[in-house]
Amino acid sequence: MGTHIKHYRNVFFIFTLSLGVAGAARSTLLSRIISALIILILLKQPKQDLYIDSYLSIRPEIETITKILKTGIPTGIENGMFQFGKLVIQSTVSTMGSTAIAAQVMVAMLESFACQASIGIGLGMMTVVGKCVGAKEYEQAKHYTILLTKYAWIACIICCAIIMFPIQQITSLARMEPESAKLAIWLTRIVFTYKMIFWTPSFLPGYGLRAAGDVKFSMITSTLSMWICRVVVTIFLVHQFHMGPLAVWIGMGSD
Repeated sequence: MGTHIKHYRNVFFIFTLSLGVAGAARSTLLSRIISALIILILLKQPKQDLYIDSYLSIRPEIETITKILKTGIPTGIENGMFQFGKLVIQSTVSTMGSTAIAAQVMVAMLESFACQASIGIGLGMMTVVGKCVGAKEYEQAKHYTILLTKYAWIACIICCAIIMFPIQQITSLARMEPESAKLAIWLTRIVFTYKMIFWTPSFLPGYGLRAAGDVKFSMITSTLSMWICRVVVTIFLVHQFHMGPLAVWIGMGSD
C-alpha cells in the first residue's frame, strides 16, 4: 500500500503539477515532513505504554549518545561508501548503450528483490543477537547468528529460484526489446546462480557482528572488498576487456 501511495504522489507532483525531477524531490520531502509530524503527535499519546510528556523537557544524555554513535558512525560510513561505489558503477554502466542499460536495470531490480526476505531475517537477527549479547549469553548469540543465517540462505535460494526459472515470462511482461531481454535473461541466470551460493554468507553474519557491537570489522572488510573488488574489477573489465554489464556482476560476485 505504501509503495502505491508513493507512486501516486510522485505522479501527481511530476505530471499533474509538471514539476519534473523537482516534483519527485518535493513529494519525498513533503512525505517525510508529514510522517515526522504524525510520529511526534503519536508519541505524546498517554494511552501508549511509552510516551513523551513534553518535548521541551528532553535533554541529551551524552554517554548514551556516544554509545549510539560508536555503532552508528562506522555503519553510516560503510553504507555511504557502499552507495558511492554503486554510483561509480552506475556511471560506468551508463556508457554501455541502451540495450546494456535496460538489461542491467532489469537484472539489478530482480537481484534486489531476491534478497529482501534474507535482509528481513538479517534485521531480525540484529534484535535477537543484540538481546543475547545484552544478557551476556554469547553462546546463544553465536547459535542464533548461525541458525538465522541458514534460514536466510534457504530464503535466498527459494526467492532466486522463483525469479530465475520464469525469467523469460518476466521480461515479456516488462515488454523489453528482444536484445535487452535476451541479455537480461542470460545475466539473470549467471547472477542468481552465484547469488544463491555466496550472497547469504557474505552479508548475513555482518548483521550479527553489528548487533554484538563489532561494527569496525564489518565496515573495514566491506569497504575494502567493495572498492578493491567491486569497483576496481568492474572498471578494469569494462575498459580493458569490454565485457559490458557482465563486468558489473563479476565485480559484485568477487566482492
